[in-house]
Amino acid sequence: MKRNISTLDKNIRLLIIVITAILGYFNEFSITIASVLSGVSILLLVTILINFSPIYALLGISTYKPKEK
Repeated sequence: MKRNISTLDKNIRLLIIVITAILGYFNEFSITIASVLSGVSILLLVTILINFSPIYALLGISTYKPKEK
């Protein structure tokens, strides 16, 4: 798996996870929506940890720019 997620992309995904967790903590969602959002949050967390997004790979997108030496 070739890295295709930049640091900015990872930070945005992490912000989405945190906002979803805070809203979930205060019971802002129904149980169905909360379940779906928790599943999406887990997927976002996994993509952050492995630096790879399968959806980006399917679409041919890469936000990662390697540093020049």
